[in-house]
Amino acid sequence: ERLLQSQVAQYPGRIDKLLVNFTGETVRKGQTLALIYSPELVTAQQELLEAAKTKQSQPGIYEAAKEKLQLWKLTESQIAAIENSGSVQTKFEVTSTTSGIVMSRRVNNGDYVSQGSVLFDIADLSTLWVMFDAYESDLPFLNTGDKLVFTVQAMPGETYSGKIIFIDPVV
Repeated sequence: ERLLQSQVAQYPGRIDKLLVNFTGETVRKGQTLALIYSPELVTAQQELLEAAKTKQSQPGIYEAAKEKLQLWKLTESQIAAIENSGSVQTKFEVTSTTSGIVMSRRVNNGDYVSQGSVLFDIADLSTLWVMFDAYESDLPFLNTGDKLVFTVQAMPGETYSGKIIFIDPVV
């Protein structure tokens, strides 16, 4: 649970293209997960381009237009690229904020999403919890911090180790 993250839409729009198509797919931090068309971002870019023309005489309007894009998590380099090109981008990337395995895909191509909508749930499986059942008579011999070694029937010959970090108080 500690390493499960939801990838959300930073701005409202329509999913134009999913680049991660199935549950179980491996993703890395910074990888593009989807492309979104957002009318609100198109308008905000147009405002920035218009404000850039008058930034010497009206710097407050220019800064406000820039800040609007920053609030939607566009980076300084993305904003500078929009300004330098002088043209409006129509598709924006949704990038992963973590590395891991896609546990659920909650959108399809063509879906409309609002700001904060969960697109994917991604779990970092580099560290796992293993849950064991213990007989009540064995509980006095188990303590938080104890190390243990175990095997799994599905993987014969492999041994794993860990330590007890939680003992459920419910019997």
